[in-house]
Amino acid sequence: MAAAAAAVCRRSPALLLRRQLLVRLLSTQTQIQTPSTPAELSRLKSSIRDAATGPDALASLFLSGLPHPAFLADRPLFALSVHRLASAGRRDLVASILSSSLTALPKPHPSEGFLLRLISLYSAAGMPDHSLTAFRLVDPPSDRALSALLSAYHDNRLYDRAVKAFNTLPAELSIKPSVVSYNVLLKSLVASGDVSAARTVFDEMPDKASIQPDIVSCNEILKGYLNTGDDAAFDALLKEITGPKRRLKPNVTTYNLRMAALCAKGRSFEAEELLDAMGAKGVPPNRASFNTVIKGLCKEGEVGAAMALFRKMPEVPRQNGTGVSPNFETYIMLLEALVNKRVFGPALEVCKECLQNKWAPPFQAVKGLVQGLVKSRKAKQAKEVFMAMRKVVKGDAKEEWTKVEAEFPLLLADKKA
Repeated sequence: MAAAAAAVCRRSPALLLRRQLLVRLLSTQTQIQTPSTPAELSRLKSSIRDAATGPDALASLFLSGLPHPAFLADRPLFALSVHRLASAGRRDLVASILSSSLTALPKPHPSEGFLLRLISLYSAAGMPDHSLTAFRLVDPPSDRALSALLSAYHDNRLYDRAVKAFNTLPAELSIKPSVVSYNVLLKSLVASGDVSAARTVFDEMPDKASIQPDIVSCNEILKGYLNTGDDAAFDALLKEITGPKRRLKPNVTTYNLRMAALCAKGRSFEAEELLDAMGAKGVPPNRASFNTVIKGLCKEGEVGAAMALFRKMPEVPRQNGTGVSPNFETYIMLLEALVNKRVFGPALEVCKECLQNKWAPPFQAVKGLVQGLVKSRKAKQAKEVFMAMRKVVKGDAKEEWTKVEAEFPLLLADKKA
């Protein structure tokens, strides 16, 4: 069998390259006892998810689970493992577990879908060169793989490499780029600041590639105009989108960009009106929609309106239920703006909710809130904030928080932990 495989490789340079790439990716792994029952596999997964599991132990557990199809199919566990190892600075272990996963596949060659996962996972770990290696294994080469590789370069801010890959790989590998790959190219050009080049590609897509730009394409160009402050070009393209030339339906990103443009001009109340308008058009606002308008209102000093909008978030009708959840950014924008405006009641409400989610707000904002509460004769509430912060602040930040507490000795005199 080995001799036959070698003979095939000699006759086919492409297969030989593929074989060499597979060998390059494969790494030596320690033989570990693999779980033999579903219960053992479940315990293994729990151990991987355990934050106390160190990088080396995590990698060993991961490798022992690879023979199980259910383990190979667990995308969230793959993503979590890669994130944990990359965060610990162990990209060597990322390479080990992902390359070893190739040998555990039930088929003799990895599927396109699995290789696309590897491209994305290597990208998430900050290893775009490994993404390229995984891309080279896709046989036959495909537009899906190309768009995944371009995204890997974009997500790692290697915009020039994304542009170069788009300009060279399709011709080299006989790939016909789709609108998806073109959109990643547009995104990379805009992110690099070359909006003019992005617009040129956008305009040439129909003639050069027989591809009509879609709403995602338009959004990327709108984003470029927003970033450069080109209001006239932004408004002109916005009219084109729904006009007879393109007849496209704006999506939530389109509306968010419109709202961001209005907020940038100090017209946040008009942006807020769009929240209702987009819902009426069948495009439910998302968290980014609310954060955009709340940020604009806070910047204009309209903290009352921002707080009212914040309270509306749980009531927004959506296709799969009701409500939009605030995130850390939402809380911080509001808390800082409310404290700056000395509106301490609502600021306390926002701070408490943030702490309930186990998010520690910026120390200066909390300090300002506590000072305001003390001056307002609300020492009890101020103490409660301090006690809640002690539970949420972790790691090296504890020392800095202790310094903040030290500025309020009388307030905490009877609450030493």
